[in-house]
Amino acid sequence: MKKGFISIFKEECICIFTSIRLLLLMLGVPVFLFFMYSNLLSEGVARNLPITLLDLDKSSLSRQFARMVDANATMEIAYEVADEWEGQQTIRTNKSYALIIIPRDFQKHAQKGLAPNITCYYNGQYLLPAGLIQRDFQLVAGSFSAGAKIEVLKKSGNMPEQAMGNVMAIGNENHTLFNPYLNYGAYLNLGFLPMAFQIIVMIVTIYALGNTLKYNKGRELLKQTDNNIVAIVFGKILPYTIVFFIVGYFMNSIIFYKVEAPLNASFFMVNMITLSFIVVCQAIAIFITSIVTSLRTAMTIGGGYTALAFSFAGYTFPPEGMSGFVQGLNYIFPFHSYLRFVINYAVRGISFNAMQSAYMLVFVIFLLLGLLSIPLYYRRLKKGGYNV
Repeated sequence: MKKGFISIFKEECICIFTSIRLLLLMLGVPVFLFFMYSNLLSEGVARNLPITLLDLDKSSLSRQFARMVDANATMEIAYEVADEWEGQQTIRTNKSYALIIIPRDFQKHAQKGLAPNITCYYNGQYLLPAGLIQRDFQLVAGSFSAGAKIEVLKKSGNMPEQAMGNVMAIGNENHTLFNPYLNYGAYLNLGFLPMAFQIIVMIVTIYALGNTLKYNKGRELLKQTDNNIVAIVFGKILPYTIVFFIVGYFMNSIIFYKVEAPLNASFFMVNMITLSFIVVCQAIAIFITSIVTSLRTAMTIGGGYTALAFSFAGYTFPPEGMSGFVQGLNYIFPFHSYLRFVINYAVRGISFNAMQSAYMLVFVIFLLLGLLSIPLYYRRLKKGGYNV
């Protein structure tokens, strides 16, 4: 077994480092994707989103409000229009994300304490800009409104402290946990980078196992190892596992040190979790390679399966908001368990508990699926390959 394992291990290492195409797929593509995703969201938070202003009052107070809006880091007044229709056109043509309308007699009504309404139309089709603009517009409008009320109360004879107390009778104190700077780069890259990585792991492993079957070299491989299927499987997969572990280490370094996602646990253990995820993906690759009838079909199924995983991970949409059936369906993708495990352990700093044990149990089930598929792969090899 040892002799057969070493010979196959050496052959796969030579195959990896002499094939430019394989090196590009294993190293070039993931590294390119890692840098692309990390630099794509390097700003962390969307800033200076273009908005349109329609000021129907043209007063000093309306201009003061416009300055407060423009001073906000999220919004930038890119267009000023003369009527509402023109303002709506800037949204419909994607020139701006929102239209703010300051009504006529805004200053007059504000000074009388009549609370005039400022209208904000925003494009809800783009969820992230819409959410940021809605949040910051309400913040600016609330601050401006509070300031106006304080001035009215002060003119009515209230002391500044009394006016402040009447306007803000109950204060609030907010604490943002785990991502205090609301860094979208740290949030999204934690899911985007492993998502891209698992696709590469799956495709390359299926190629390594299925290439032998495609070219009908199964019997040669069995003869080389004296029919030792364990030596064949582990000899072919282990070189890729080692290379993928190095790439995974590099990925985690980018996530936690370049992108600066919160790290409240051992970086070594995070990499061990990633190694487990790589092995699980390879186990699924064994299963897929063994049950289909061609390498092309296997790679198509493997790519499609891993690509769907992000949609079912419940990362950008909370799984609690999904139906019970879909929540259960999430677990047929190891990416869901990996991502939840990393978030709970690395980001939130939660030690191993019952939930994380459930994620590890999912990993074990997938690993067993791969091991139980080895006899099926052995039968394929005995026939010679897919085309025999």
